[in-house]
Amino acid sequence: MITPEENLLLSLSRIGLSKEEARDVERYLREQSQSFDYRALVDLASANGVTPLLYHNLKAVDFVPPEVMKRLRSDYLFTMKENVRKAGEVVRIVSLLRQAKVETIPLKGPVASDVLFGDPGLYPSGDLDILVKPGDLEKTGTVLLREGYRDSELDRDRLLSGYHINFGNGRDHLEVHWTLAFRYFDIPPEFWWEEAGVMEYEGLRMPALSPERYLLYAVFRLYSHAFRPLRFLVLAAAIIHRYEKEIDWPKVVSSARKCGMERLVLFTLRLLRELLGANVPGGVLKRRLSGYRRLKGLVLSGLFREAKRLHFRMFLFTALLDSPLDTAKVLLRRVFPPLSEVRLRYNLPTRSKKIYAYYLANPLLMVFRKR
Repeated sequence: MITPEENLLLSLSRIGLSKEEARDVERYLREQSQSFDYRALVDLASANGVTPLLYHNLKAVDFVPPEVMKRLRSDYLFTMKENVRKAGEVVRIVSLLRQAKVETIPLKGPVASDVLFGDPGLYPSGDLDILVKPGDLEKTGTVLLREGYRDSELDRDRLLSGYHINFGNGRDHLEVHWTLAFRYFDIPPEFWWEEAGVMEYEGLRMPALSPERYLLYAVFRLYSHAFRPLRFLVLAAAIIHRYEKEIDWPKVVSSARKCGMERLVLFTLRLLRELLGANVPGGVLKRRLSGYRRLKGLVLSGLFREAKRLHFRMFLFTALLDSPLDTAKVLLRRVFPPLSEVRLRYNLPTRSKKIYAYYLANPLLMVFRKR
């Protein structure tokens, strides 16, 4: 059972809140004026990275305390300022890589806030993310190192066990991806470049994921983060809203099936329609999903409660994989991972001899560790 504040946050985290929906929110707030906890609402929004969107939608509602709107407006303006700066850095990096003959696709983050939401202040961005082809990783690293970015020793292990390499310059954290899914799904890097389009941003023309693959990437990202925070769900809903007339839904489902993530995609699409009003055609969701209500409850508890032992939650979410064999493979790899993944998981130096002790202790550590 979710609280009134949690329920309202979901209503106010929708893209394109209608006038009728805004009137319903205002009517509700007037009726609950004596008991509604605005502090809880703002704290929940902050924890889930949706305060700018909350501010945007509450501007259409008259009955909100001025101090609440002031706090939300401050978050919105800060997000806008940071996103504009970070978007400039993304454009700069993409331009430099183009000069080095490296094709680059910007992902989510500050560019997504502007392109998908139509407002650079609505979607808080953390990392800067770009996708390059595997054969261009070395050239990409050379360009970034020349520009003052640095990678960590542990990132060498990501080449074996991950799907991106981290670079930092003291101000920005840049993730260079060569694929957009790992561990749970065996999807070749070239899949993401198929049917890629072109977008123009700040006078620069650059490749862009097709709407169908962008949506699949958003679903995988949600899954790999245990469906939290709420802003990740909002991003997926924004992709549907922005490309509503372009998405080929049969292709989404067939591509998901090919990638072994059909059940996960259908679960997420149903979740997006129910929680955030995403316009997903009913025909896409006609397949019955066993365990849907329990898994939906697990998602909501992760959004609105302190989520401890996330690795255990991920064990439960493996029920969304397409077959028991897929689930067994993932669980086996989590318990007995490659040595490169052990180093990443426990932040061990490359030549540390402790790695063998951690490998043997990993099953117990997974049971007792809190993070």
